[in-house]
Amino acid sequence: MSTGKRPHITANSFFHTFSTAPTEPSQTPLIIYFISGNPGLIGYYHAFLSLISEKLILLATQQEKKYSFQVYGHSLAGFELPEPTQQAEDVESHSHYYDLEEQISFVQGKLNGFLSEYTGSIERTSGAEPVATPKVILIGHSVGAYIAMEVLRRHRENSMNGDRPVEFDIVGGVMLFPTVVDIAKSPSGQKLTRLISLIPQLAIVAGVLVRILTTLLPTVLLQRLIKLNMASAPASMVDTTAAFLKSQRGVRQALHMAADEMQTITSDQWSDDVWGISTTKDPVTRLFFYFGRNDHWVAEHTRDAIIEHRGRVRGGPEMIICEDGLPHAFCIRHSDIVATKVADMVMDIVKA
Repeated sequence: MSTGKRPHITANSFFHTFSTAPTEPSQTPLIIYFISGNPGLIGYYHAFLSLISEKLILLATQQEKKYSFQVYGHSLAGFELPEPTQQAEDVESHSHYYDLEEQISFVQGKLNGFLSEYTGSIERTSGAEPVATPKVILIGHSVGAYIAMEVLRRHRENSMNGDRPVEFDIVGGVMLFPTVVDIAKSPSGQKLTRLISLIPQLAIVAGVLVRILTTLLPTVLLQRLIKLNMASAPASMVDTTAAFLKSQRGVRQALHMAADEMQTITSDQWSDDVWGISTTKDPVTRLFFYFGRNDHWVAEHTRDAIIEHRGRVRGGPEMIICEDGLPHAFCIRHSDIVATKVADMVMDIVKA
């Protein structure tokens, strides 16, 4: 039997812990850390992460080996929404907008902070009993996959330099509809690049216009308009989108970050070991890349080039092309299908 409380969900975070061996606190913990796409609201993924937890519980209880999972995700910097006990001004009072490099540092900080707190709590409950080094699996969606690859690269470099603020191993990664190379060459990337060339201050202009619109429109009417543009989307997605549009910083933050993505996510600059290709005796991370067909944020030729260059190498990352017709923004209506696939990938990683 598996044990674990219901997921702890807030506007800006998701956390669920469950175990098939509740009486073994020293058991190696498996941390699944999720990194969202842009816009970076974790609220878009609450259902998806809940489904992953459910499916992992089912798969793990079918194994002889006992597992302890922690599933965690947090909104990206600048996308945080006020919690019930906060005022909007407390969250949105500063005017700084985060670029991609700052988001990578933000995610690193959140991951290190989570592991530090988790390890400390285990040590307190287990007393003098040694605690196994936590194992981390990163899951990234869209630009979250790029962030995950950079977190992995920097973690490996810090390990080689003996500069780990928190001791843990990244043993796997699942990259969903990954925008890791040449995003500006994708259909939507080309459109956004042209729009930015025509309106250099696009983020500011769009932010002001949306702010005016959402101020004039009652929330109920705004939600109706969102439903018209997100046909058959669950109510939770409509609510998250409304909160995103009504936030003082969300739209501008999303466009500011997207513009930086066009400049930053270009050619493949990662070494073989980051891609999970073993060229030394050092352990490498097992990676899965799940690509869509006709993905408007990943050009077909870019995807095929990645698969040809990185996916054909023996022992390298596993490259999968979606045959289910799933869209880039799968979390709106197709969380169940993707959660099933991800849970299988996670179990393949942990059983290796």
